[in-house]
Amino acid sequence: MEELAPRLLEKTHNGVLVTDPSGRIRLVNPALARILPLVPNPVGRTVYEAIPVSSVVEAIEQDPITEQEVSLRLGRRDLVVRVTSLGKHNGRLTIVHDVTRIRQAERYRRQFVANVSHELRTPATAIAGYAETLLADRERLPDDAVRMIEVILRNGRRLTELFDDLLHLAKLDSMDEPPPLYPTVLANVVTESIDKVSALAEQREITVEVKVPGHLTALANRDALGHVLVNLVGNAIKYSHTGGDVLVRGVPADGAVILEVVDQGIGIDPAYHDRIFQRFFRVDKGRARAQGGTGLGLAIVKHLSKAMKAKVEVRSKKGRGSTFRLRLLEAVAVPDAAPAAEE
Repeated sequence: MEELAPRLLEKTHNGVLVTDPSGRIRLVNPALARILPLVPNPVGRTVYEAIPVSSVVEAIEQDPITEQEVSLRLGRRDLVVRVTSLGKHNGRLTIVHDVTRIRQAERYRRQFVANVSHELRTPATAIAGYAETLLADRERLPDDAVRMIEVILRNGRRLTELFDDLLHLAKLDSMDEPPPLYPTVLANVVTESIDKVSALAEQREITVEVKVPGHLTALANRDALGHVLVNLVGNAIKYSHTGGDVLVRGVPADGAVILEVVDQGIGIDPAYHDRIFQRFFRVDKGRARAQGGTGLGLAIVKHLSKAMKAKVEVRSKKGRGSTFRLRLLEAVAVPDAAPAAEE
């Protein structure tokens, strides 16, 4: 095995760098020299002397000495730098992955999804629009025709929602920076979000109750939080029994603010709790299609929550309803001059 180790280091496509406790380089493999610009004969030098790229040096020399991962862009290369301690008296191990091709493939995928969704959304909207126009004069149409046009309208709207969600996810994936966060009055955002799903609530005879103190604030992005709440409250309405209740409540908790959306609907088997935030995952495909979901709403919720440095989790049992909990960063007070987006 001792003879095999040097050959493995030589053949691997990942850059490997080992430093001693004083920060001097003990080992460098050939791949690192291909990935990073190194000075000649780097062994024995400090990282600062051997690697003339400050962002890479900062990633390697971060304190405290714990396992960590840093993504950075060096020229046209996308790199992931993983640093781990080898022990107090043994220095550090740094592995540099060149993920340029992977990131490029991801960018192509996002661009393709965005372009296709944009192109298909227009005809889907037109189909739904014409079907709705025909149904406006349903008294003059045969019953069979009315039923077929209603199916066309329902599926046209579902396609439009799907393309909207795909475009939104593509936009989120392509964001270079997370959205700005401001102290936000939660009651205002909750009320606006419920208004957007009020038609669905009336259709299903669902009562939506709000218990969010008017003074309660959190550090959030208003648009992102609104989108999260529309998805969570909309889902609670869709999967509640007709005539049921949905509760939105907010409370402060240990340096954070908790927002919960609670329903008494069909619930979710705990076996699926980790998977429901995946794109296109459905617990019950037949029931989800009947409710008109796209399978992307909770994926968007997860993505936006992470962007706001918030945590979303679910507590649910099949047949006993669901509680979706959003843990937001606490904001002590709303500033006198709030940004325009927060008004």
